[in-house]
Amino acid sequence: MTTTSVSPAPKQIVLVGLSGVGKSTVGKALAQRLGWSYVDTDDLVTARDGKTPAEIITARGEPAFRDIEARAVVEATKQESVIIATGGGAFQRGANRRALGERGLICFLDATPTEIARRLRADTTPRPLVDGDLEVNLARLDAERRPTYNHADVWVPVQGAPAQREQTCDAAVARILRAWTTDGASLLAKPRRLERLGLEEPARGPAALVDTGTERYPIWVGQGELRRLPDRLRQVGLEGRRVFLISDTSVIDAHGRAVAEALDTAGIAGASYVIPAGEASKSQRTASELYAWLASERAERRDVILALGGGVVGDLAGYVAATYLRGMPVVQLPTSVLAMNDAAIGGKVAVDLPAGKNLVGAFHQPAAVISDIETLRTLPRRSYIEGFAEVIKHGLILDPTLLALLERESARIASPAPDLDLVAEVVGRSSRVKALIVSSDPEERGIRAILNYGHTVGHGIEQATGYTEYMHGEAVSVGMMAAGRLGVELGTMDQALLDRQADLLRAFGLPTAAPGVNVTAVLDAMKRDKKVEQGRMRFVLLEGPGLATVRGDVPEDLVARTVQSVLRG
Repeated sequence: MTTTSVSPAPKQIVLVGLSGVGKSTVGKALAQRLGWSYVDTDDLVTARDGKTPAEIITARGEPAFRDIEARAVVEATKQESVIIATGGGAFQRGANRRALGERGLICFLDATPTEIARRLRADTTPRPLVDGDLEVNLARLDAERRPTYNHADVWVPVQGAPAQREQTCDAAVARILRAWTTDGASLLAKPRRLERLGLEEPARGPAALVDTGTERYPIWVGQGELRRLPDRLRQVGLEGRRVFLISDTSVIDAHGRAVAEALDTAGIAGASYVIPAGEASKSQRTASELYAWLASERAERRDVILALGGGVVGDLAGYVAATYLRGMPVVQLPTSVLAMNDAAIGGKVAVDLPAGKNLVGAFHQPAAVISDIETLRTLPRRSYIEGFAEVIKHGLILDPTLLALLERESARIASPAPDLDLVAEVVGRSSRVKALIVSSDPEERGIRAILNYGHTVGHGIEQATGYTEYMHGEAVSVGMMAAGRLGVELGTMDQALLDRQADLLRAFGLPTAAPGVNVTAVLDAMKRDKKVEQGRMRFVLLEGPGLATVRGDVPEDLVARTVQSVLRG
């Protein structure tokens, strides 16, 4: 009789992340749940030196503090059955990372600088490294430290409104405990893990990660990513499988050869199916054609579907992957700005019905998202520009740094010959915003609703015009103006922010009104929208740059007047 030994879960859990992100709150809750001790390296520094980290940094400078902190890290790692909360900068030293990783499961707690700043304004603890403009300084530290934080074993989103602080903490604790019990030992045993942690300049990873707690996948953004497709498939454990490429007539001629050559060179077998371009293909009929094709090719559950194209291809291929054989892996290869920043990320897949868009679908997370910025060169001008409505939306609802970048560089981004390195930076940052929200709320039961900013009116415009007059991003652009006017009327945002939003949309050549569209038809479509709850329309409104809220109490007469105002021009 043979027995299989199971490696025990790690005896240390380490929390890293920016100052103020909630490491102490989550750490103490974890310690209580496990019956372990709790150690904060900042407290160890104070006990050893008789002065707080803030006092040491102020009096002797940050380098001196980091040396003292390194000794506190070593002291903390000598304990067992312990939760270790580190200072925000402790993970920047390779020696510290290696020491923390020797026996500890490292968890990166992540929230936006705007959210962290909101929390810190209610906290009187001195933090000299972020004194002054909290958001600006936190954004700077986030940019500096994220490449190292990304080498943590577990990524834990802790984005949440102040009223949801307890639920956010509980969700983070549950996520960490699940990873600790199910994957803790295997994560610590990964090949060359300690070697990578100990490097002074660790390798940069994907632009973003989505981690729902049960599924985790990377988002790669850059030039030449399609040529790296075989390597990317290997990195997510999909090597040695057949691939089934789904694309459309407008994309396959431009990019199909690059994908085929990359796969052929790597000896990866498969087949392809090309659908007609356009929203009409996102139907049950086309899905049935794809089922028949997969059956004729004897596709197996372990095989991989590749979705090469814009939102229509991504939604349709994802829906087929979710339902054929009760689920196959899908890798999203978005080729439009809109898909790279919206449809490809988050696992919402669907087909349309005559009654409306996306009414039949599922949540089916991809195995990876691979955004090759070079594919944007072949987009028609209008298609390229419309996608930036979603990018602007991400800046408005969650990331003021992205918003400022878009304002500063709008001419270079919206140029007929855009700077692709800059576009990659913008798409990477925007993808990270979407990934954070999706990871926090994978099935759209809470904070993910803020991604619908501008979509209530936008979807109404699309449906009222039969999805032929306005592209999705154009309709959302008008919808954001409607939401902004509602916010000003209700007092949630000021006129200056609405003007700022309008100026940015115009700088990208996006519409701020939809003159001539039938008001009654738009309002009727809005009332049938899937975001309606108990007969009341829900609107995402802004309270400030990077601060969004969901309201279900907007008076119907105000909605009607506002919709009418953006349809008059």
